[in-house]
Amino acid sequence: MRGLILIIDDDFQIPGVLRARLNTIGFYVVWVHVVTILGNQWVKKSKFEGIILNFDMRHHDGMTVLESLHKQRVETPMIVVSHTSPRERLEEAVRKGARDYIVSPFETELLREKCLRHFQAPDATPCHPTSQQGSRQL
Repeated sequence: MRGLILIIDDDFQIPGVLRARLNTIGFYVVWVHVVTILGNQWVKKSKFEGIILNFDMRHHDGMTVLESLHKQRVETPMIVVSHTSPRERLEEAVRKGARDYIVSPFETELLREKCLRHFQAPDATPCHPTSQQGSRQL
């Protein structure tokens, strides 16, 4: 396994698909409901290699969650995943602390590339340098 990734969402079905994709590329995945992390310091203290935040949750605003994690000084690299948010909003998320974004639908290879680039486990080999272009929709 490459490392531990936290998925933040308010719907269990979507992270289930994402978890399966991440498991196939060697990550161990933990899903947590967004309400659990809002204002809670355990995310900051946990040893996650990365965080994947569903930006288009049904009952919560992804930008608000991102800003909350930033206020808590969570330094774990984060990728936001979106189905419906405009690209400008996702680029704003990167300016506010996310490392990258992925627009759904996406191929597993794009997810793999971005996770390996941003969620580098301490004992893993170095990956490609950070892309400046954000994500491309596939």
